[in-house]
Amino acid sequence: AAVTEPTPRSAAPADVRRLELVGELMASLDGVEELPLDQLANRLGEAQGVLAGVLNNDPSVTQLGIPGVAR
Repeated sequence: AAVTEPTPRSAAPADVRRLELVGELMASLDGVEELPLDQLANRLGEAQGVLAGVLNNDPSVTQLGIPGVAR
């Protein structure tokens, strides 16, 4: 029986999950420059926190926690 379901992120190796997360994060920032300055600052601050977690191999950083981002 062939497996046709995509592998859940939780089953993927940690480095693959982090790469996917960075890709999702960058995609979520498309059009961010259109936001009011306070929202822009909040969004970029949250993105920076996620990226810092990825770069530091923080195991708790496994998905985007930015409001308004489709998962």
